[in-house]
Amino acid sequence: MKRFATGAGRRASLFSTAVAVAGVITVFGGATASASDTAGNRAMATVTVATLPIANALPMDLGIKKGFFSAQGIEINKRTLQSGNDVVLALANKNGDIGYLGFVPMMIARTQGIALTTVAASEVEGTSEADNWQNILVKGSSSIRTPADLAGKTIAVNALKGVGEVMIKAALKKRGVSPDSVRLTALPFPSMRSALNNGQVDAIWTPEPFLSQVLSDGGRTVMAPGPVLGKFWPIGGYAALNDWTRQNPGLAEKFRKAINQSLSYAQAHPEEIRELLPAATRNVRLPIWSPLVDRDKLTQLAKYTKEFGVISTLPNLTLMVPSSVTGGKNLQGTVGNGFITLRLDGKPVTTLRPGKYTFVVADTSKTRNFKLVGPGVSKSTSVKGTGRSTWTITLKKGMYVFSSSGRPVLKRTLRVR
Repeated sequence: MKRFATGAGRRASLFSTAVAVAGVITVFGGATASASDTAGNRAMATVTVATLPIANALPMDLGIKKGFFSAQGIEINKRTLQSGNDVVLALANKNGDIGYLGFVPMMIARTQGIALTTVAASEVEGTSEADNWQNILVKGSSSIRTPADLAGKTIAVNALKGVGEVMIKAALKKRGVSPDSVRLTALPFPSMRSALNNGQVDAIWTPEPFLSQVLSDGGRTVMAPGPVLGKFWPIGGYAALNDWTRQNPGLAEKFRKAINQSLSYAQAHPEEIRELLPAATRNVRLPIWSPLVDRDKLTQLAKYTKEFGVISTLPNLTLMVPSSVTGGKNLQGTVGNGFITLRLDGKPVTTLRPGKYTFVVADTSKTRNFKLVGPGVSKSTSVKGTGRSTWTITLKKGMYVFSSSGRPVLKRTLRVR
């Protein structure tokens, strides 16, 4: 099991490695807010955020650029580390206020006496290999074709006893492959591409922008662990030590507002996220950013984490993800030339409870749209355009209609009660 040092001397020693990594790994440029950018003479509170070198973390950079944080009186001091475990160590050693990391490292930390609490959610995985941004990849010439072929092979992950290990083993088990039949080795995400091409490893588990780079080399996807476990599988968010949030409740709330605004804006303006990436990696698969946490799926993730020996006891998820972080479900809407659907966990849905929901709508038709109308809600995609739209909205008791323009008429009802 991954052990986090908690003594002052051991913390300093462990964190020195993370600092060295941060100095050499910078995949894309970040933005740092300036107190003079938009705030005039207003005093700004500096929040040091330990983050990761992956495309999923870019909404914070975009939020800084758009002034969402400075509008809340926050100046972001960003530090890029290599893994969620490094982020935990940084926070434990008071070398950061808030960290962007996976829920699994948060769980490890809490069960090891490092009391992290979620400040805000971030992103979820997709629904299939085709739309997911974090998959297991092999070279195009590899003999590995199916998850079963991974048995006896070496898979690179960015950290052992982390998100990747849990999800890979859980997904393999669900596909009928022994989780103990694979060998996992830790490599930094930026190093995985060359390790795969050089034959140092048989497969890699990697997110964007590295996934698209490997696919451009002719690589192939063997399995998407997240979608195997469930549609819109929860991954992580932003967390801080309990002590920090207790001492800075107002600042934590302001950060949450700014990052939630950043997530929503990033989801609605993917082209602005792509502009923050190097030109060669702008055609990447972007994640689904949502300010909501699916607590049922998070509970299942905790059970998997314990089952595969990453933690010995289940964490208190109520304390790890407090009520200040909104719970909710992610719904999958799809419209094509002759059909319209709305699904929850892959199953058609006709009734829901009142509450917060993120609608992830795939519009594949150039002559139709997806329209949702009901109490307090009127949303629609473009009739002529195609692509993905995401709306986080509150559904109240009553009748909602999701429909599409064009002929024949496509119309379905959704009752909230």
